Amino acid sequence: MTFEVQGQGSTQVFWTAGTSKTEQVKLPWNKTVQLAVKGAELKVGSLVSIVPGSVSGSDGRLRPAPCVIKVDGKQVADNEEGKSIAGCKYLVK
Repeated sequence: MTFEVQGQGSTQVFWTAGTSKTEQVKLPWNKTVQLAVKGAELKVGSLVSIVPGSVSGSDGRLRPAPCVIKVDGKQVADNEEGKSIAGCKYLVK
């Protein structure tokens, strides 16, 4: 699976996929991770997420950086081009 964050400059990114990590990144940014779903997760799933930091919008105001989660190259989650402050999350089964 691949996490992507768009924008210019740099921002902090918090992501979770079996483990959690916070990184200061240069935009645009992407991270490909492997996640093995096993045991009870096969039934209930494993939540993966990315919460991007803020970037300057075209109006100069801060807003969440746009994020996307892709599984096998297919987009499965986004934050509506940064309109949602919730970030991106997806339940992998």
